[in-house]
Amino acid sequence: MSRSFVALSLAVSCLTLGGCKKEDPKTPEYWQSSMEGAKRPDDRVRVIESLRTSGNVNEQFLPLLHAKLSSERKPEVKAAVARTLGDLHHPSSLEPLTAALDPSASDASEQQVNKAVVTALGRIGDARAVPSLVPLLRSKDNYTRIEAVQVLGALKAKSAVEPLIAMATDEAAEPFLNKKAIEALGQIGDPRAIPALLRTLTKERKGVSFYVESSFALYQLGTPAADALLPALEGKDAELLSWAKAQGVNPASYPMKAAQVLGDLREKRAVPSLVKQLSFTHSDPQIQALVRMQAADALGRMRAPEAVKPLSALVGEPDPTVRDAYVRALVLVGSRDALPALEKAAGSPDWYAREVALKGIALLGDAREQPVLAKLAAAEPARTASDCKVTGEEGCEDAAALGKKRADLVLGHGAVLEAAQACAGNAGCWSQRLPKADAVLLERAALELGRSGAAAADVGPTLATRLTEKNTEARATVIQAVDWLTDEPAAAKKVREASLPALRKQLEDEKGNSNFVRVNEDLRRLLVKLERT
Repeated sequence: MSRSFVALSLAVSCLTLGGCKKEDPKTPEYWQSSMEGAKRPDDRVRVIESLRTSGNVNEQFLPLLHAKLSSERKPEVKAAVARTLGDLHHPSSLEPLTAALDPSASDASEQQVNKAVVTALGRIGDARAVPSLVPLLRSKDNYTRIEAVQVLGALKAKSAVEPLIAMATDEAAEPFLNKKAIEALGQIGDPRAIPALLRTLTKERKGVSFYVESSFALYQLGTPAADALLPALEGKDAELLSWAKAQGVNPASYPMKAAQVLGDLREKRAVPSLVKQLSFTHSDPQIQALVRMQAADALGRMRAPEAVKPLSALVGEPDPTVRDAYVRALVLVGSRDALPALEKAAGSPDWYAREVALKGIALLGDAREQPVLAKLAAAEPARTASDCKVTGEEGCEDAAALGKKRADLVLGHGAVLEAAQACAGNAGCWSQRLPKADAVLLERAALELGRSGAAAADVGPTLATRLTEKNTEARATVIQAVDWLTDEPAAAKKVREASLPALRKQLEDEKGNSNFVRVNEDLRRLLVKLERT
């Protein structure tokens, strides 16, 4: 609302409500006169909203607003006052705001007061408000409940844990409420929530999954969550298995989903069990593949050398999507021992499966693999022609041109191998290549820097500038590399100081962008790590 419009509104109010005193609009007295002259609730709301938008409201208005909140009887006016106090978010407003709450409110307008007050208390951020907020978790108004949940989570209110657990697991509640309660439990970080979060990790209701919220909450809980996830991964939590059976949850859900969270936490105690999961069998090939893929991902994140041999045995998998999980895990571990298996896989009959293996060679090899690429590139036109006879896919109308295009792509990976030769063991060299690197070279540079530890501590902020990469595979690799790098306290400090505000803004700006939903889950975890370090 413009200042001229505010002035005009007040002028009209003065004409219609019996006149205003000629006082300075920057003073509380001026606005008190306007409020007293406004006889109808709608007019009082208009005056208060005009005050909010006038640019004049400051701490000298607090006594007036506190008194008005206490004396006003009309809910819509009280809500407007609460919103104004929220704008000021002054600690002295705590008592008058909490006194204005009515947990038993059943009228819609009174519930709006509760919501406005809770929002204002959230902006003040004073933990002394917690006892007044907890009863609102039972409010009859879902909007008030959601606001209370979010504020209690932000305040890390331990006394709210039990009612939030009840809300998170309440099957009569709206799924959105369940999700908000799960998120709040993660923010609070109390281990009492872990048994409930283990259940919501695999629970689905009305076609809604709670996995994203539950896995993130468990990540926020850290080591206590890992302690509970290890037996779940190994199938040794009898109580959880009994619950899962009663709920109709597939027993394979826990090896799969627990593996993901343990990988996020980089819980090394899980490595032996995860290696075993690489040979997991199931009558449903899709379930079998999913469990193995999640185990591979977790082992890759942990850079577990024990996984190189079993993963190398799996890269012959013909399905490109499944193969990609195994190749990516090997690339994350970073061992050249995987190269023979990748070279063999690069001769697969399907181009998309070949392409996955070829990228793996580029991300692990160096100049010694240049002859391999040349050989594979020379063979590609004939392989493409053979593919086209079977698949007739797009581009096969000119198989020769398609074959040449693919051969050029294979040879293009040679630039990455050349960089690997030139920058071997030199973090500064890799850092210099970051600004202009294409997606594959960016991945290679990020991996090398992330695995360099203390040697690359100074380049952390430079690497973090590529967290905005639009190619999601490359962004995921950069996130993982920054995560590894910030295990070093010096690197974590530099990245936090240089990048934290930008990361928060990026997540906010990209919220709801379907292109980045999955990869930004990892970015959220990185943000949590940096905030805690």
